[in-house]
Amino acid sequence: MPNDANLATSALDRLVVVLGEDAIYVLAGGAREAKEALESLVTRRGHAYAAAVQGQPLARMGTEFEAWMVEMARALAPVAPPPWIPMMDVVREKVTLELGARGLRSLFSSKPSEKDVARVKRYGTLAVRVLRVVMAADGPLDGEERTTIASVVASLGLPEADANALYAEEPVAPQSLDVYGELDPAIAAAVVRGAWLAAAWDQVDPREEQVIKVVAQKMGVANEELEAGRKEALARIDLRRKTGLAAVDGIRYVLSDRSPGLGVVLAQLAGTIMLPRRWRGEGLAPLSLGVPVALAKRHHGLDGEARAMVLGVAWAAALVDDPGFGRKALLRARWERFAEDLGEDDPGSRELVETWVSDALAGVARTLQ
Repeated sequence: MPNDANLATSALDRLVVVLGEDAIYVLAGGAREAKEALESLVTRRGHAYAAAVQGQPLARMGTEFEAWMVEMARALAPVAPPPWIPMMDVVREKVTLELGARGLRSLFSSKPSEKDVARVKRYGTLAVRVLRVVMAADGPLDGEERTTIASVVASLGLPEADANALYAEEPVAPQSLDVYGELDPAIAAAVVRGAWLAAAWDQVDPREEQVIKVVAQKMGVANEELEAGRKEALARIDLRRKTGLAAVDGIRYVLSDRSPGLGVVLAQLAGTIMLPRRWRGEGLAPLSLGVPVALAKRHHGLDGEARAMVLGVAWAAALVDDPGFGRKALLRARWERFAEDLGEDDPGSRELVETWVSDALAGVARTLQ
């Protein structure tokens, strides 16, 4: 029995790391449905958690970052599509078949209707094609842009052959985009927001702006709505910058005795997720320089939702360290000092992560007895 107990403990130790990494992704998205999103992962990421328990290879934040990003986007598609990924507002309009057999509706139906499939193919294909042409407007697609496109394609939940074909398409001229029939106004507005977000992630280029204007005109989007989409995208980018900088500091502060090491690695990866590309170099520079985090109320202007996002990410990173009781007390003390520096006295974000990880581990532990 001691050997069996050791094996079970090792399995749970592997799982807690994966759970912590997944929680970073969920909370970094700033989803208002964070609790529901986390809970959905127990089933939607069940294959990955089983692989972790069994010691099998799997895509993880710390090992296969790009593949993990795509898997996480797919897992969250029916519950809380990450709003920082361009075109996820389109997915939020129920443009995903992940609501079908592998998603929430599996309780009632094993197969999406033909009408649902046709709708997702139409609007999802349009969103991906617009995303691709905007990203390609200022030069050839790079690895990060291809991962973003892959994340959106995966979130649509299309059959594998359709998804692969859509991902492999080459960019077309915006004038050649096939926009047929009358569009749902909410979908058209979401496509425009996604296009601006894609352009603004690394600073809007005049060529990207021209593409967006052509696409908006083809979809019948009014100039006022076009400008509103730009303003909303820029506001999202600015919020990502502020929360990303705070989250990087939070992880580094809480895991300050793991730098260099896990504290730097997790801060780097979380910063890559949260920081817009145009500010990422500046935001991550302190990691390579080894500059310690000084609590000086640098991030004191964040609102309540933003503070909860930052603190949730910081505590999820702390749990990736798989701390025992004594170390967890030390990490919690640091977390509380950082929370105080942010101007937050609500432990809810920490408790949300802690409860979810503990419950998930307990559920697995019962099967190992």
